[in-house]
Amino acid sequence: MTAVSEDQAVRTRVLEFLLRYVDDPAELEGMQLITGGLLSSLATVALVAHLEMEFDMEVDDDDLEIENFDTLDSIVQFVQEKQG
Repeated sequence: MTAVSEDQAVRTRVLEFLLRYVDDPAELEGMQLITGGLLSSLATVALVAHLEMEFDMEVDDDDLEIENFDTLDSIVQFVQEKQG
């Protein structure tokens, strides 16, 4: 699988979760999810738990920075970095 297709696969799986919070997936492009108020603290915890289960990875305390989870792009990048 190429890097572009891996990026798209991760993006699609993250989008599936985030669609619980918006009607139109296009709204998520460039949107600040946490600082923009879309995700509450509980929704953010649910997102982190989902990422751990969906991608079979562990999110460490040091990873819990808003920058890692505030946009769709930052989440995709974070997952790819954790997957090595």
